[in-house]
Amino acid sequence: MVPRLKATGSPPYASDRHTVRMMQDLSTYDIASRRQAIAHLAVLTGTALLQPVRHWVAELPVTSPSRTASPEGLAELEQAVVLFRRWDASGVGGLRRKAVVGQLNAVTESLNEHHTAEARRRLFQVAAELAQLAGWMAYDQGLHGMAQRYYLLALHACREAAAPALGAKIIGDMTQMSTAQGHFDDSLALTRTALYTLPHGANDLVRAELFGLEARAYAQLGEREAGNAARSADAAVEVWQEARSHPRPDWLHYMNQAEVDCLAANAFIELALHSTDPARRRGYATRAEAHTLSARTSRGEDYTRGRVLDELRLAKVRLAQHEPAEAATVAQDSLHMAERTSSTLIADWLIRLDGALLTRHPDCPEAVTFHDHLRRTAPERERDLAARL
Repeated sequence: MVPRLKATGSPPYASDRHTVRMMQDLSTYDIASRRQAIAHLAVLTGTALLQPVRHWVAELPVTSPSRTASPEGLAELEQAVVLFRRWDASGVGGLRRKAVVGQLNAVTESLNEHHTAEARRRLFQVAAELAQLAGWMAYDQGLHGMAQRYYLLALHACREAAAPALGAKIIGDMTQMSTAQGHFDDSLALTRTALYTLPHGANDLVRAELFGLEARAYAQLGEREAGNAARSADAAVEVWQEARSHPRPDWLHYMNQAEVDCLAANAFIELALHSTDPARRRGYATRAEAHTLSARTSRGEDYTRGRVLDELRLAKVRLAQHEPAEAATVAQDSLHMAERTSSTLIADWLIRLDGALLTRHPDCPEAVTFHDHLRRTAPERERDLAARL
């Protein structure tokens, strides 16, 4: 039986030992369970999701401890997390998710032993990073309920590690999942909580990402929030420009020019697709195109999943520009690129784009061709994903 995370009442993790036990129980359950068992875990929304996040904010330490040299043996653990992240960026990380979960289980087991205060803090930092990565990989495999549980446990490990910036980034990850599921009010509440959590002068690269996620949440709420969406997108770019030379921890390795451009592009694409005013739609689409093309140019070769999503983003721009044939052609190219990945996130983007193309332009021959090719490529996901279009 999956470990139960309390979402209401008193703060769910009254001690570091409770956090360790829950992380160990969840990772053990994950390792022993088949995909079918964890795929149906309930997804938290509304108060059930927001309340434990706000409890975490209330429990954060007021000051951060001084940093000393890494305890013996931790350097190897930290390097292992770096390797796992590069697996994920390559687009095949989901195939190795259980390796990450196994490492997390081993780290939490070691936390039951006696350590100095500094060694314990560093171990909790590693546990938080592993739990975050396990959550992201679960999300990328479509295991949303499991992903949320890892994210919530990662937050509480951040509390023990005195790592509020990593915690804010994890809340940003939770925002992406809420947005993908259509819970846009949750997304907005989460980004605001994360921005509030970041201390003044803390990692502004995280702040830039959160502004970008906030922009997309606003854009999904409709034209009444278009002004806020555009302002948040511009803020993401502005904060990034000011902070781009700042040192970044490895858990933020992806936050580069391509990433900030795609964050801004996501917001302007949604605004363009849903605007009823032709002039505003063209303006939003033009801005979306500029950011999307910039992301494609600066994206590193090792970020395979990101490069596929860049192509899908461009296809959505062409759709917003009322160029369905070009949108379908770009989507077809991205489908070929996606064959080298194992990402459910990419599959979702492909099928949602397919649905949008056929809904808006059912007589476009290129859209029909793309639709047929997509269904032949991923027949095992057709019924599940088509139900969400």
